Amino acid sequence: MKTDAPEATVARLPSFAALALNRKRLALLIGAGGLTLVLLLVLGGGREALVALAHVNWRLLLLAILIHYSGFAVRGLRWQQLLRTMGHKLTWRFVTTLLLAGWFVSALLPARAGDVMRVGVLRLSAPDHAAVPVADALGSIVLERVLDLLAILALGASFGLLVLRAQLPGWVLTAYGVGIGGLVLLGVALLVTPALLDWLRRWSPHRFWQTTLNFAEQLVGSLRALLRQPGIAALLLLESLYIWLCDALLMWLCVWSLGVLLPFGRAAFIALTVDVFAIVPLTPGGIGQIETVNAALLSLLKLPGFNIAAAVLVNRAISYWSFLLFTGVITFAAGFGQWLFTPKSPVHSSSTIGK
Repeated sequence: MKTDAPEATVARLPSFAALALNRKRLALLIGAGGLTLVLLLVLGGGREALVALAHVNWRLLLLAILIHYSGFAVRGLRWQQLLRTMGHKLTWRFVTTLLLAGWFVSALLPARAGDVMRVGVLRLSAPDHAAVPVADALGSIVLERVLDLLAILALGASFGLLVLRAQLPGWVLTAYGVGIGGLVLLGVALLVTPALLDWLRRWSPHRFWQTTLNFAEQLVGSLRALLRQPGIAALLLLESLYIWLCDALLMWLCVWSLGVLLPFGRAAFIALTVDVFAIVPLTPGGIGQIETVNAALLSLLKLPGFNIAAAVLVNRAISYWSFLLFTGVITFAAGFGQWLFTPKSPVHSSSTIGK
């Protein structure tokens, strides 16, 4: 996939010295992934898990891959529309490529490093588009998270109440409660922040203080821009529901590929609840964290003759490992990955993004 940002040179990319992927971090990532694989195989009975994987239905897995990847095509469209509500017209190809590169970086590095990269790249101008201010770029990513959380909570809670009802464990209900509480707090903050910023401006005329408040005001304005366009907001929410239904379909097809036709509602509840716990990844790509929650939720179903470890491994092979390879190719082909393995941007490189 090529971007539509010709002549945006790699030399102009910001430096991410603190987040460079050095050998130590790469070794830790590979080690964590290998340890997770071994633990799943051991807990899954080893031989039983391997036998289940050997009889997987590849046609269903290919369909699962197509559905999973289509969700990211819609993610790119959604991000393009979010930026457009703020007055920034970028092509779908460019923003989708940058979004995939951001996912790749976040899958390898901690603390949502890919989002930092997305903000940094957007603030660079190119012949076909102007630079996007940091506040607007950050606001668009925050809105992505809000839409994701809305869709996950709405779908997950609906499927959970429909399928499991009173059987929902307390730790699952707590996770949903925290998510809903976070959305409520954000809504309250958006309502009161403008008045609060006006009050804070009277504290000090210092330039740094006023500049900080100007940035906060611009960020809040970016977040509130969507509220003034209810039609676009509804469309973005529908796109978000599709994105996360792709996760539900992925889980359903992965389980089915192992010979168990699980009711879709149950598969959807498990997939979306895993997503609730993965909103704040504790490790790069949620390695270990996602597998643990996934296995714990699948065990609630108590399916006879079904190997949980095999299901988790198949799911993660598509949603993480295969997608890591795909997005890695996209990232380096587009020129966004040149800085990833060095502590400084390659200022002498003649490569270009989108050539």
